[in-house]
Amino acid sequence: MDSEIKEVVCAVCRAAEGLGVEVVLVGALTTELTPEKGSDYPQFRRTNDADFGVCVRDWPTYEKLREKLLGDEFKFEPDKSIEHRLHRGNAMTDIIPYGNEIAPGGTLVWPKSEFEMSVVGFDEVCAAADKVELEEGLSVSVITVPGFVLLKIIAFLDRKAQGEEKHKDDAKDIGYWLENYAGGTEDERRYDLANKSDLKHEDYVTAGAVLLGMEVGALASEAAAECVGKFLSESEDLYSPFLDILAAGSLDDAGERKRKEGMALLAAFKKGYQHRRSL
Repeated sequence: MDSEIKEVVCAVCRAAEGLGVEVVLVGALTTELTPEKGSDYPQFRRTNDADFGVCVRDWPTYEKLREKLLGDEFKFEPDKSIEHRLHRGNAMTDIIPYGNEIAPGGTLVWPKSEFEMSVVGFDEVCAAADKVELEEGLSVSVITVPGFVLLKIIAFLDRKAQGEEKHKDDAKDIGYWLENYAGGTEDERRYDLANKSDLKHEDYVTAGAVLLGMEVGALASEAAAECVGKFLSESEDLYSPFLDILAAGSLDDAGERKRKEGMALLAAFKKGYQHRRSL
């Protein structure tokens, strides 16, 4: 994590701490901070955006945090068109409120633009976050990899439906973790699946996706589970939008191979997910 985006994360954490508000890092930056990603994992895409979830009762409470960040102490600048986005230098932060009182039914309606955003899954994902030390005396709550994937599945569906280009990044992030979850050289969990009696899986390449499916299945609320089910049913076709994105930019033979590999990973994820949901 470069120094500029780290300064943004530290600033948001300090501002929230000063107001007694709990913030949780929920976006792509979590992959740089999570202890679940080892040093031997493939490079994850870089980002200059620190996405935070903040559980608040009402808009005035949210506005206190936003105004504090815009003030003289932290010197963020508001985005001209996106209500939840603030800038500082070349980095930015998205501050997204969630909770039953401010987003009933998991739907958040922004007061100025009236833009609707799904925050389904935020409650359970943020509640399961881990603490990661940023520097001495300052820590940040970071969602787990299964929590990140769950939110990315929901974001992929939401953004795709609204025609937002960012759904392609969501798909690539999901694909990264389907392929790489529990894949570190010191992680034995993929091998352990070969000896399980209740859910045996001997293919090492797709075993991480099975484990990820189990963890997402354990985490997802009923509302989030509906989204996962929809994602799986939409994506299992070889020429689904999800697999189109994973195969994009490849020549014909390589693209077909990527589609088939993606299908195998999705099937493994579904196997683990359905097993865990059936318990």
